[in-house]
Amino acid sequence: MKISFVALLFFILVGCSEVKEENYLFRSIDPTVSNLDFTNELKETNNLSILYYLYFYNGGGVAIGDINNDGLQDIFFTGNQVPNKLFLNKGNMEFEDITENAGVAGSSDWNTGVTLADVNGDGNLDIYVCAVVGIHGLKGKNELFINNGDLTFSEEGEKYGLDFKNYATTASFFDYDNDGDLDMYLLNHSVHTDNSYGPAAIRHKRTELSGDKLLRNEGGKFIDVSEEAGIFGGANGYGLGLATADFNNDGFTDLYISNDFHEDDYYYINNGDGTFTEQLKDKFSQVSRFSMGNDAVDINQDGFVDIITLDMLSEDEKVLKSSMSDDPIYTHDLKIERLNYHPQYARNMLQINRGGEYFQEVALYSGVSATDWSWSPLFADFDLDGKQDLFISTGISRRPNDHDYINYISSEEVERQFNASNRLDQEALNKMPSGKVKNYIFKGEENLQFSDQSGNWISDYPNLSTGAAWADLDNDGDLDLVTNNLNEPATLYQNNLAGNSAYLKIKVDFIAPNTFGIGTKVITWHQGKMQMKQLFTSRGFQSSSEPLIHFGFGNIQQVDSMLVIWPDNTIEKKHNITVNQTLELNPSENRQKVDYQQVFSKAETWFQKVEALSGLDYKHQENRFIDFNHQRLIPYKVSDRGPAVVVKDLDGNGSDDIFLEEQNCSLQRFFFKLAMDLWRNKSMQLPKILFVKMCRQ
Repeated sequence: MKISFVALLFFILVGCSEVKEENYLFRSIDPTVSNLDFTNELKETNNLSILYYLYFYNGGGVAIGDINNDGLQDIFFTGNQVPNKLFLNKGNMEFEDITENAGVAGSSDWNTGVTLADVNGDGNLDIYVCAVVGIHGLKGKNELFINNGDLTFSEEGEKYGLDFKNYATTASFFDYDNDGDLDMYLLNHSVHTDNSYGPAAIRHKRTELSGDKLLRNEGGKFIDVSEEAGIFGGANGYGLGLATADFNNDGFTDLYISNDFHEDDYYYINNGDGTFTEQLKDKFSQVSRFSMGNDAVDINQDGFVDIITLDMLSEDEKVLKSSMSDDPIYTHDLKIERLNYHPQYARNMLQINRGGEYFQEVALYSGVSATDWSWSPLFADFDLDGKQDLFISTGISRRPNDHDYINYISSEEVERQFNASNRLDQEALNKMPSGKVKNYIFKGEENLQFSDQSGNWISDYPNLSTGAAWADLDNDGDLDLVTNNLNEPATLYQNNLAGNSAYLKIKVDFIAPNTFGIGTKVITWHQGKMQMKQLFTSRGFQSSSEPLIHFGFGNIQQVDSMLVIWPDNTIEKKHNITVNQTLELNPSENRQKVDYQQVFSKAETWFQKVEALSGLDYKHQENRFIDFNHQRLIPYKVSDRGPAVVVKDLDGNGSDDIFLEEQNCSLQRFFFKLAMDLWRNKSMQLPKILFVKMCRQ
C-alpha cells in the first residue's frame, strides 16, 4: 500500500501537534498576573545536599483555606531554605503577599509540611508548620501560628505542646477519640543509621526524633499518647504520607501511613477506646516499596474509602532500566521470611476497599501504576462528571537511585576520599541525572479505569512539583490546583471547565471546638447513583486542601437525597437539593444516632470459607527454587504456580475426590501423570483427545 507525500505530511503534523494551553482544562496563571510569587529555591552546599540528607529534594508543602472568613480561599507555602509565605486571595485569581504583617515567615532553617486547622476552636483557621531539626546543624521547631482574627498570627506552639524538634514531614488534625475537639498525628521521617536497619520489630522501640506521635487534645494542651494508643515510633519509620479516614465505617477515624524504604506502611484501625490496632498484613496483599504521598477517597462509589500510595516507577524505558527499583529476589524474600516485612513493590498502588474487610490492589489494571518520581496524589472530580479524577505532582532535581551514580559512590576509592574533597562532592552530584518530569492528571472512567489526560488537561512541560492542594479559588464551582515547586515559581492551575456540568459545594459549620466539622461524612444519591465524601483536609504530600466537601453530578438538575453523618455520629437526611450552589450545613436539633450497618450495608459474598474439614490436613511446602537463576529474561516465576489440585469422582461412588500435588513438580507434569493413570483405568472412559492435548504441553 502506497501513501502519498501529502498524506504522510498530514500524519506527521497531526502526530506532532500539541494542545494549546488555552484549550487545556487547567490553565496555569503567570505569577506576574496572580502575584503568587513564591519559589522554593534550593541550593546545595558543602555541608547540606542529597549526599548528606536523603530528603533534601522533598520540597515544601502548600495549604489552602479562608483565613479571614471572607469567602475566598487563601494560600500558604512552606520553604525549605526560604521563608514561608502567606497570600491573601483578593478575587479574580489575584493574591497579595501578607507574610510580613501576618508574622508567619517562620524561624526554622528547614520547613516541610503545613496544615490549616482551627486548633483553638474559635472559628478561625490556624497554621501548623512542620520542620526538620537536628540534621547537619538545622535549627528550629514545629510552629503553631494562632489566628488573631485580624490577618495577624501569634506563634504559640509551646503553649499548646506542639513545638516539637523532630524530623517532621507533616501533621493532621482530627478527632480520634470522638470527644469533640481536634487531636493531632505528627508524621516524622527517619534517616539511614545502623538503628534503622534490621527486622521489622524495630518499629516497637520508640525514638524521639524520627518516631511518629499521636497527640490527644486535653483542654487545649496536646499530650503525647503514642505508646498507650499503639502507635509505632521506631527508627525505621520513614513517614512520607498520612491519610485519615473512617475506612471501616464504624464511626471512628482510622489512619494510613506511607513509609519509605524497607519499612511497611501502617494501617491503623481505631478501636474506639483510645487505642489503635495496626492491621496492614491482614488487610493488604502488597504495598508500595518507596511509599510517598497518599490520598483516600471513595473511588468506586460503594461507600467505603479507597487508598492510593505513590512510588517512583517510570513510564520511560531508559529511566526504568537505568534506575534502581525492586529488590533482588533474594533480598525480597529475606525481608518477608526472615525480617517479617510485608511484600513491597516499587510502583504506585491503588487499594480498593472491599467493605472494610480487605483491600484489593488494582493500579496496573486501572492504568495509574507508573508516574515516575511522584509526590502528591489528589483525588477530586475536576471535570464534574460524577467520577473521581486523579492529579499527581512529580519530579526530583537529581535521581539518587541512578545506577551510574550508585556504582560511582560505591567504589572504595570514592568512599575513602568522599569527606576529604568538595570536588568529589560535586562530581558525585553530577553523576545523578535530572528527574524533571511532567505532572500527571487522570480522568476517572467506568470500572475503576483511568485515562491519562496529561498534555490535554494540563501542560506536560517537565517540572519539579512536590506539595499540592486543591480548592475553588475563584468560586465558580470547579476545583483549582496549586503546586509548590523546587527552584521554579509555584504553579496556579485555574480550572476552566466549560459546559453544563453540575456541582455541589458543602461548607460544614459544626459545634465548637470542631467548628469546621472535620470528620463529617456526606452521602448523596442521584439517578440511583451514590457518592460519599468524608471531610479531612490533610492529604497528598506535606499539604492540606480547602476544608470543603465537593461533588460533581454531570448534567442533572438536583440531588435526590443526602445523608449527613456528623462527627458525633448523629445523622440527618435532606431531600431534593438544588445543584450549583454552596450549601452551608449546620446540625439540626433533632439528629438521631447513626446505625452504620444500616447505612453502609456490605454485599453478600457468594462463598463462605470453611475453616477445617475432617481428613483434609494437607499443607503444601514450596521449595527454594528460583527461576531467574536459570532463565534471566523470564518475566515472573512459574515454579511457584502450584500446588496443583483436581476434584473429580475418580472411584465412581458418587462423591468427588480431591487430588493434591505432593511434590514440587510442574502443573503440566502433574496433570499429565494423572491423565495417564486415568487412561490406564479401563473403568474410567474419558476422551482420548484430552490426554493427547495434555501430552503436548
